[in-house]
Amino acid sequence: MEEVIKFIENKIKALQSESDQIEKKYEEDYNPSDWSGGNFDDCYSDGVSDGETFGSLQAYKTILEKLNKGDVL
Repeated sequence: MEEVIKFIENKIKALQSESDQIEKKYEEDYNPSDWSGGNFDDCYSDGVSDGETFGSLQAYKTILEKLNKGDVL
């Protein structure tokens, strides 16, 4: 179980770093259309990718919390 917890903690660190970079992008004068060069498909893909990062981060945090509490998944 310790290996699983360590793996999840490492994933959280990596995803948190990605998340911080995404948040910096949005803090600036962010315009999805400009950021993607006006290409709607790229703009959509960027949003999906960002959502996957934030969703994965939250899921790993929830799983780690349950494992630390001893809750059965």
